[in-house]
Amino acid sequence: MQRKKIILNPVHQNQHKIPQVYLRKFGYRDTNNQWMVSVINLDNPYKRTESIKRFTAEINKFDIKSDQPSMLRLFETHNGLLESQYHNILTDLNNNGTLSDKSYTYLIQLIANLMARSDFWRNQIFDVMNSSGKEIFLQFIMQHICQGIDDLKTLKEKPFFRVLADNPLDDGVINRVLIYFQNYIKERIQHFEIAIIQSQGKKHWWTSTNPVAVINGVKGIEILHKESELYFPLSPQYLIYLHHRNSDDQSNDLRKLNTNQIHLATDKENTDLQNIILANHTDYVIVSGEHIYNRELYNRKHQSSKGRKNSV
Repeated sequence: MQRKKIILNPVHQNQHKIPQVYLRKFGYRDTNNQWMVSVINLDNPYKRTESIKRFTAEINKFDIKSDQPSMLRLFETHNGLLESQYHNILTDLNNNGTLSDKSYTYLIQLIANLMARSDFWRNQIFDVMNSSGKEIFLQFIMQHICQGIDDLKTLKEKPFFRVLADNPLDDGVINRVLIYFQNYIKERIQHFEIAIIQSQGKKHWWTSTNPVAVINGVKGIEILHKESELYFPLSPQYLIYLHHRNSDDQSNDLRKLNTNQIHLATDKENTDLQNIILANHTDYVIVSGEHIYNRELYNRKHQSSKGRKNSV
């Protein structure tokens, strides 16, 4: 019997904006044993099912053109590493009720990665890179790689900076920028407090194609500051809440939760947090498990969208 040849780096690669391992936690197997996910958008009150293998997938979406072969699939290589750790993060929470240092580190990277892969942030960054403020923006998201003030002053002269600032804007350039943006987000949120909020029984958390909801995300040119809050449905069971302990606004009771511990959602929290997920900028809401139709979800999504908070 002839073995099927496995191509490790195919010319045309299906790349998912939302990792399949994450989608499967919200999905189900159909009668043909295929992984599916239930989704809904604002324009259609009928849920529809999507194949997880195809949902949010595009050919070579995150490729980076470069003379260095290792750069081509840098985005996907990093995403693959995070996918391999996803279940370990959940196992930590299930078994220990807290995140180990290793799981905490990977969770921070996962959140930054999902933000960088979303269409919402890609579009925001495309608009900035297509404006007169692109070099200021690049300096801001690259500042963490500078060794000091003198290095920062000469940053604009560096070849890797000029490649992004001077080349025609295309997906390859945007993907390079998103790598720096992802690392910038990681550097920022590692200084935030993390609380884990557990869903109530079968009232599972939903998610979306923009799974990280950011409130008060931008202040001036600063992305993620001490007043920012992030909400991330890690799974149908766990939602991650991130905030800065030095925030001037302490009105959100979630800020009072002990860090790196699991807290069972109250009825009010369950409703409020689901509405934050629904109100986030997204194309599709993803509902846990198999569903055919739910007018109530459509109505809630429609109502939430009217009061949407701008993330940037």
